[in-house]
Amino acid sequence: MERAIVGVSSVILQLVGKKMRNDYKNGKISGSRVLAKYARDKKEADAFSLYGYRQGDIKDLLKETHNNVLKQKLQDRLADMKRASQKSADQNRTSLDKLERFKKEACGIGLRKVIKKMDAIARKSKDRQARLVLLLLETEYANLSAKQHRGKLKGKIYQRKDLLLLQMADYLDKLHWKYGINDETGKNANHLVYVYLPNGVQLSWHCNSFSIYQRYPPIDAQWDGQVCMTMEKILAFIENNYLKNQVV
Repeated sequence: MERAIVGVSSVILQLVGKKMRNDYKNGKISGSRVLAKYARDKKEADAFSLYGYRQGDIKDLLKETHNNVLKQKLQDRLADMKRASQKSADQNRTSLDKLERFKKEACGIGLRKVIKKMDAIARKSKDRQARLVLLLLETEYANLSAKQHRGKLKGKIYQRKDLLLLQMADYLDKLHWKYGINDETGKNANHLVYVYLPNGVQLSWHCNSFSIYQRYPPIDAQWDGQVCMTMEKILAFIENNYLKNQVV
């Protein structure tokens, strides 16, 4: 019998649906028919890109699809998102604790005074790099500040962060700094923006703005693994290059 010749693994049986699984076990259909159904479903699932889908979108897809292989892919993605969300929440708590310290201690004068001094330096010198460094600082300040809020206010602050990222692209290009974007985010975000300071130090931000592709080229880069360190890196660069000889 064909069923005896063409065996079907328990894993595949779980992915073809209850009725087909029972029909196969009861000898009503052949193993080759089961494998053909699985192959069709797998082809569809493999071709289905989850790029850009949020958790709510994926949950809706789970309710709509009859492809069990695709369902498994969607469930795996949701599990990954849940783990990433928990990791992000832990990092956010660390970032907020640091933000409070930055407000008081950044460069020995506090974060808001550092921003004012960099703005004054950029205006007086009309130096593009000083203006770019100020944009970096404001971007990370917005990034950290958004984590304090929820709802519309949080969204508005993140929109400002995205606008700052778009604005700094022209400066990055004219100053020939290394920068770019890729999709290996490791978080519930669509893009990861990379900027490298002239000393080679890596900065990075998550971003969901699809228009970011219009301003940032693709980059083959790997995250340096330094968690919640972007503000420290920017402040160190400012202190060494702009405030070291300034009266604070």
